[in-house]
Amino acid sequence: MLICLTGQSGVGKTTALKYLNSLGANTFEMDKYIHQIYQRGMIGYKLILKHFGKEYVDSKKVDRKKLGRLVFTNKKMLMKLNKIMFPIMQKKLVELQQNRTNTIVEFALFLEHNLIFKKYFKYVILIRAKKSLKNNNFLKKFSYVINFPTLDVGNIKNPIKNSKIKTNFIVDNFSDLKVFKKELKKIFLFLNL
Repeated sequence: MLICLTGQSGVGKTTALKYLNSLGANTFEMDKYIHQIYQRGMIGYKLILKHFGKEYVDSKKVDRKKLGRLVFTNKKMLMKLNKIMFPIMQKKLVELQQNRTNTIVEFALFLEHNLIFKKYFKYVILIRAKKSLKNNNFLKKFSYVINFPTLDVGNIKNPIKNSKIKTNFIVDNFSDLKVFKKELKKIFLFLNL
């Protein structure tokens, strides 16, 4: 089975995934996978070159910052990117299911696109954090975002209207790391990963 680990940027998804992996869980980072396929010669690189043009790739990889500035300020371009990348993500999720190994998949996009991706996951773990922690982590991780001409980039307002998502577990990253890990360990034991 696949378990989705999701939450907004900066809430501690990567920390949670690393900790669950240290407990012995199989883990997969969708964003890391996208980084891999954005390398020259890979499918993501080829699709960005084909659909967005040479100005969004360099000799080694997709220029994610430049592409980000385009898609996070233009809803049509964001929808275009999603249309070409979602099938690749779906294919990867099917591959993970076929491995017959329980896997926790860190997948931030699930929040905005759960109607498309929920069929791949048996359980959903939502990570939440204090606003101050979330904003601080977001700026550390994506400092270039503050240069975008829109104020909505931090929350990435999607052209698809938000819908309610069903989660099986909610882990609050409101206090210290020890408490956060304790809650994650309870889920790990409950799911018998």
